[in-house]
Amino acid sequence: MIKRIAGSGSQRFLIGLILLVLAVCGGCQGVQQGNPADENIGLGEDAGTKAPAFSDDTGEEESTDDLTVWFLDVGQGSAALVHQKDSWMLVDGGDQEASSYVVGFLKEKGVTKLDYVVVSHYDSDHLSGIVGVLHAIECSQVLAPDYEADTKIYASFQKICEEKELAVSHPKMGEAFTFADSSFRIVSPASYEYEDGNSNSLGIRLEYEDSSFLICGDCTEESEQDLLYLGTDVKSDVFAANHHGSRYSNCPEFLEAVAPEAVVISCGKGNSYGHPDASVLLSVQNLGADLYRTDLQGEITAVSDGKEIVFDPDACMDYRSGPELREDGKEADGQDSGSDVKLFQEDVPPYYKEGTSADGGAEAADKEGTAADEGAEASNEVSAGQEPYILNTNTKKFHKQGCSSAEEIKEENLGYAADREELIDLGYTPCKRCEP
Repeated sequence: MIKRIAGSGSQRFLIGLILLVLAVCGGCQGVQQGNPADENIGLGEDAGTKAPAFSDDTGEEESTDDLTVWFLDVGQGSAALVHQKDSWMLVDGGDQEASSYVVGFLKEKGVTKLDYVVVSHYDSDHLSGIVGVLHAIECSQVLAPDYEADTKIYASFQKICEEKELAVSHPKMGEAFTFADSSFRIVSPASYEYEDGNSNSLGIRLEYEDSSFLICGDCTEESEQDLLYLGTDVKSDVFAANHHGSRYSNCPEFLEAVAPEAVVISCGKGNSYGHPDASVLLSVQNLGADLYRTDLQGEITAVSDGKEIVFDPDACMDYRSGPELREDGKEADGQDSGSDVKLFQEDVPPYYKEGTSADGGAEAADKEGTAADEGAEASNEVSAGQEPYILNTNTKKFHKQGCSSAEEIKEENLGYAADREELIDLGYTPCKRCEP
């Protein structure tokens, strides 16, 4: 059952009022002498107890039986921190820009060691923050999908795991793990044989008594349909929407199988990908689920006592899509809204990055986690009526215009070219979905 709780301001006021009453009562009884630590009085580990949950003074979390999940505000990315008793788990870590925020958040909560780090897949907006955390905080076990990526951030991930001698495993669907008084089970992918790395996303279903959370990274509709075909139990109280609310994930049949009471969408406000999509938001609305969004609300906290789950802040129930928010923002600023569509523009740019030459070899992308354009050369002269191919310079695949896989290519990996044979000579392979 999902419940809503008052904002942190009201909570602090209530705590302050209780402390004031206790102080007045204590004054009436007189002041006790002696060392408070010997009496196990006061806050902090030195005094025999930990600081209360949500404390603004120490940042440490109370060691309780409750299961707490923080959906962190990492912009256009995903990261979730899970806590129960003295156990901690991090599921994804956001992009490079959010890395210091994630590390700081963990330290503020008093995290000195993570029992698990779960990497859903190797896109930079999920993995970069993980690399930062592994540099700063001890970890017992890393769970990651069983495929490889030809990116700088994946290489950095492998390097830090080797340097720290971390135990990295590639669990299969159905494997179960204990976490304090809770447990979680691997629910995706059906196999690690998908061509699309997003479809290989490692998904978990976290359970504490009668409450459950489902987090599946950027799991695609292809992967979702396979899970449904296999009869995988994905029903959960709280669902972290797949792929930031993308229309190429979160198919209606999958959402009906999950049947969540609350949906959390992690994405960046005004992102260029159009997340979350209007069709997904409509499906959530039709389910009658509470809606929470990091792009509009920031950090989302969910606390379960095993029976009920309470959220802070309240559900926003704002069903404006990503493009609608961009339009609203531009209108508020008095700007021309223009078009959000980037892939299908009439002027076809070269697929090597700006600042590189067609015959000189592209330099590696400045942003860690993006692939270098390995000196690719191709003719970009497009004859009348001819549509250019859409390239993923990271995976070395090319697509037809309108291919659903092409619309999910990250902007830093996006390119165009016209000559099919030359692309194949350069090592590119055609997409198996659209068969260009």
